[in-house]
Amino acid sequence: MSLDTKADAYAVHWFRRDLRVAGNPALSRLRDEHQGRVLGVFCFDKAFLARPDFSLARFQFFIDTLKSLKNELTALGSDLMFCDIGPDEAFNTLFRELKGAGKPLPESIAWNRDYEPYAIDRDQRLQKWFHEQGVHTMSERDHILIEPHEIVKGTKPAGPYQIFTPYSRKWLEQFQTSAVQARIDEQKRGLAYVRKLRKGPVEPSFALTWAKIFGREANGWSVFEEYSAQNLKNVTIPIPPAGSLAALAQLETFKKHIDDFADARDIPSLEGTSRFSPFFKNGSLTTGQALAFFDLHRKEKLTKGEAKFLTELIWREFGYYILSKHPRVEREAFDERFRSLEWGNREDWFEAWKTGKTGYPIIDAGMRQLNETGWMHNRVRMIVASFLTKDLHINWQWGEKYFMEKLIDGDLALNNMGWQWAASTGCDAQPYFRIFNPALQSKKFDPEAKYIKQFVPELAQVAPKKIHLLDAQSRPRGYPAPIVDHDVERHVALKLYKVKAKREE
Repeated sequence: MSLDTKADAYAVHWFRRDLRVAGNPALSRLRDEHQGRVLGVFCFDKAFLARPDFSLARFQFFIDTLKSLKNELTALGSDLMFCDIGPDEAFNTLFRELKGAGKPLPESIAWNRDYEPYAIDRDQRLQKWFHEQGVHTMSERDHILIEPHEIVKGTKPAGPYQIFTPYSRKWLEQFQTSAVQARIDEQKRGLAYVRKLRKGPVEPSFALTWAKIFGREANGWSVFEEYSAQNLKNVTIPIPPAGSLAALAQLETFKKHIDDFADARDIPSLEGTSRFSPFFKNGSLTTGQALAFFDLHRKEKLTKGEAKFLTELIWREFGYYILSKHPRVEREAFDERFRSLEWGNREDWFEAWKTGKTGYPIIDAGMRQLNETGWMHNRVRMIVASFLTKDLHINWQWGEKYFMEKLIDGDLALNNMGWQWAASTGCDAQPYFRIFNPALQSKKFDPEAKYIKQFVPELAQVAPKKIHLLDAQSRPRGYPAPIVDHDVERHVALKLYKVKAKREE
């Protein structure tokens, strides 16, 4: 097949954290503008596999999501090329091969925007390079609903928001505009497509494959297969189903519980949270799609659970806003007063925390859940983070890195914001003098110790009341004594933060 005429012009969609077809704005626009002649490219630099915070479980979920996307695109008449190198080298190589084969370059390349510091620099660099090659570029918003540059203070002092409440008010102002409402309604069409996809094959909407251009199948998947064969056999935790169909199923599951979300979300023994985070991470689900599914943008009055869920979605977007406006938080504390806290950083305490052997049942249950499932309940994430930083006096960055090593839903912006919130070093963080008492937290949020007993079987025969205030008499053989005294370490933390805060004032 010749591609030498204007009629044969085509476009490329560069997939990143938008691993879906449904409601994908940049992909949809290219498909409409190029009569379905759109191909996909995904670049993954295998050097990423050597990152110190690399997660095997997250990579497996990511692989499964990519497989689902490739199969979907193939069924729709398109294709997805995998490049096992970074995007700079990948596109350079692709363009060189196209020219060498006498084929035209794509007329347009599009992507959906990302907001991490590395991604912003990468996109600006490649956009300039594409233009130098004579290729048109286009980008769209996608994985968040209202972008950081759209949230602007209307009064002095100038500068970005640093407190969630005023940010939330401004976000809600934008949310109620006709433009944003229409943006959410557009996602309803995407959800309708996924429902059709679940019933069986849908009519192809694309009209080009890489094989038609090069006369062979697109390669690059081999690096993932090889890595899977060598390393993913070591994944011992259950990996949830991935892709758009799995995301739709999770939306339907949460629909049964959303009205109870405000109260149930804090009880770790219940299925009270949405469990959307792994899908949000890879872009097989977005904020806009979640809002569209529940019609939260069109309801005059939300239930208590719906209102709380909307607040949590806004908090999620606040995380990307902060990272975008203050990229330094990736490397240091947001609060200048606490950038050089004198952490104790005891390795043996850190090891006990990681392995769930601190002698504090709610802490140990949370860490074991993380290690065994690749996920941890949000309330428990806050408790274990407070314990690491305030009771064990270990740098929050140690905990942040460990979470990224283990979490299937590990996300730089949200993980960083969560840890800095718990450590009192972030923007709008909990005050440094607010220190969670593990016993009181478990008594309040796991009163019958159902969650604790699920992940700490050594305590299965201990009465719940005794679990929350475990002493030498009630502690079963084989379960460790507390590695620290909370009351003692609480005062140590208060002194540590207070001295630093006064010194920097």
